[in-house]
Amino acid sequence: MAISITLKQYLEERNVPYDTVEHNFSANSTEAAERAHVSGKRVVKAVIIKCGSVFKMVLLPASRHVSFELLQNIATGAELATEEELMTLFKDCDVGAIPALGMAYGLAVIVDDSLVDDGDVFFEGGDHKTLVRMNAEAFETMVHGTPHGKFSRDANSMKEKGFYHVAHR
Repeated sequence: MAISITLKQYLEERNVPYDTVEHNFSANSTEAAERAHVSGKRVVKAVIIKCGSVFKMVLLPASRHVSFELLQNIATGAELATEEELMTLFKDCDVGAIPALGMAYGLAVIVDDSLVDDGDVFFEGGDHKTLVRMNAEAFETMVHGTPHGKFSRDANSMKEKGFYHVAHR
């Protein structure tokens, strides 16, 4: 599939430079980082939440996990969207391979403060074998003005406290 049609059109209409990195099949963004030989800190993971009847996309490094306790400070009543809801929102993407530019799909975006702000960033392109690579500055321009805050925790600290990875599959 390469990257989703919606994402490709969105980036091309805005003249945003990007390229793609092909890798072996991965089930989630953490695996995609490993397969593409990229640090999980540089791979932007998209998690879809629902606040009442409104869907939003939260962005964080693949090496971290959403803390719904912390997220409540930014998105009151946030809960994880279901797989069925994801299929409706991202019709041109494989489930679990959601691009980290929710605005291309008409979704509000919330950005975790721990995302890197220099070098290249990577995110799912819409299938389980392609990452989109973009300069962090260009990515920052894309998400400029969106709400942000601290709502993620290191994966190891989450496991120690009894939390586990949330993956859309």
